[in-house]
Amino acid sequence: MIKKTLPLLIAGIVSLAAYAYASPYTLAAQGEINYGSLTDQIGNTLVLTYKGPAGTNYYTCTVAAVCQNRGTTTPKLFPSVLGATTYPKSADGTKAVRTFAIGTHLYYFLFDISGPTPKKLALIPYLTQGATVSFSKDGSAVIFTNDLAYTKYDITSKKLSTVTLAQGLAFTSISPKATYVTGYNYNTQHHELWRFANGQMVQGPEAMQSYFEFSEDESHVAFLDDVSGFKTLFTMNASDLGKTSQPRTQLTKPNTETEDYLYVGSTLYFMANVNGPLAWDLWSYDGKTISPVDKAVSYGDFLKRVKTSTNTYLAYEKTTGRNTNIVLVTPKTNKKIELAPVAASPANAKVTSAVKVYGGRTGVLMAPAKTDSQKHNLFIWMHGGPQRQVALGYHPYLSYAVYDELLERLTAGGNYVYKVDYSGSTGYGSAFLKSLDMHIGDVEMTDIKNVISALKKDKKIDKVYLIGNSYGGYMAFRGLVGMPTLVDGIVSIAGVSDWYGLIDSIPSSPFKDLFNGVPDTTNLDAYMKASVFTGMDKIPTNKKILVVWGALDSTVPVSQSEKYVEFAQAQGVKVSTLTFPDEDHIIRKRVNLDNLCKAVTTTLGIKGVQCTL
Repeated sequence: MIKKTLPLLIAGIVSLAAYAYASPYTLAAQGEINYGSLTDQIGNTLVLTYKGPAGTNYYTCTVAAVCQNRGTTTPKLFPSVLGATTYPKSADGTKAVRTFAIGTHLYYFLFDISGPTPKKLALIPYLTQGATVSFSKDGSAVIFTNDLAYTKYDITSKKLSTVTLAQGLAFTSISPKATYVTGYNYNTQHHELWRFANGQMVQGPEAMQSYFEFSEDESHVAFLDDVSGFKTLFTMNASDLGKTSQPRTQLTKPNTETEDYLYVGSTLYFMANVNGPLAWDLWSYDGKTISPVDKAVSYGDFLKRVKTSTNTYLAYEKTTGRNTNIVLVTPKTNKKIELAPVAASPANAKVTSAVKVYGGRTGVLMAPAKTDSQKHNLFIWMHGGPQRQVALGYHPYLSYAVYDELLERLTAGGNYVYKVDYSGSTGYGSAFLKSLDMHIGDVEMTDIKNVISALKKDKKIDKVYLIGNSYGGYMAFRGLVGMPTLVDGIVSIAGVSDWYGLIDSIPSSPFKDLFNGVPDTTNLDAYMKASVFTGMDKIPTNKKILVVWGALDSTVPVSQSEKYVEFAQAQGVKVSTLTFPDEDHIIRKRVNLDNLCKAVTTTLGIKGVQCTL
């Protein structure tokens, strides 16, 4: 396979263009967490949904950054079509397909919904029932998906054409002009392209599993491949697809992970951690030059393409302080427009955060802006997953941002917090990601031990507490029995306590991959070594333990927390508990987050922490 070379991406250049900001319209309290997402479009109007501990709010914004508050219920912006307001729509919100049953027959009607009154454009001559209906990216075709059969209805010619795949493919999608059905074949490790015009398959490049992204004119494609264990971005000319030689161009440099990529016109945008594992920046490639677009963008949602009557934009998310807003960028001018309909909610000024390496592991050290000569408590935050990572500021995922608020409150109260990316975290390549396999409770806990030792040498540390959610909650349990002389207390939120029992009762659990399968004679030792119960009888009586869970948890069974509490109490270990009857795996509601903070500080005896907004 021939590979072209291109000067690889070099970090840290060029200042960023200035933003244009929207006027604020808000229902949320000052200082609240608000995470926005672009959830719909109707013509030139964008629908934004903001979620946070205070609830959900909806807004509509124009690309000129003029926003309107739509309240706490989903706005009814689309017209009723044959009695329904929910139906498949084109990306720009101007066309719709309404499925309508008459007797035993199902009919598909195409409508123009760009105005206040729907206009019927056609009765689509597609007769198969039970198909999934969607539009091509450019809105020129309606796509019907029925198992392995994909049928295209060309809106201009009013003709149908069908492609039937030989087998199921991963990452299936339709090219922008609906020329191809594309997907990834795990057996051959190639991308495949099935042409609607003749039903034939063209084999694309050999690569790692990833989605296949066409430029809007379908002249170029982008995809990922494994380079030394890192997800590396490549492009190639679409005219070379199917040829024996398929030359490609590498865009991202070694040891860089690519998170998402999307063409807007002929410009390829991508998020990659070029400047370090926690530095997710946005870049563009116009076919000749790689340029920085924005720093520290959010990967909480996919990059999106927004087409209006006058322009085409890239839409991405950016978290500033406690808010995540949508930013639009115009490819030709690189002008940015931030849609910010909620009031600014800055991070706590009493806290500083910096990416640091302690004990050989990267993380974020949160410190009080003002420290004295006294010793300070240290909290080690361990994220869930384990295939996740921490963030310098508020996390791109709202489900993790609520815990960043807790950590910020603890830090502002005079404590150190180190958010650590332990072995098994993402952003560091596949070898680091897989290092936990068959070593649960060993390698990651060695990481924590080394981190604590390094921080004690660097800072004046009093007491050390482990705190984490989900898999991080398990690590808190494990750390208490594994290094009781180093740890003064733990907070476990929705943590796993019994891997054997969990996976034996739920064989479909994705956690089984960490043990190479369900419990049997080949992996029993790995399950036993991961135990949080062995050694519990030797836990000193002065250790402080808080176990937290939501009664509605559908991810980690409630029994995992209850079993730990029951066993600990039987061993004479004092355990404090906090149960939220109205929460699932993540603690989401404002009153509950405030009460979680109060329970942490009360149980651990931490003073000076403000637990309310």
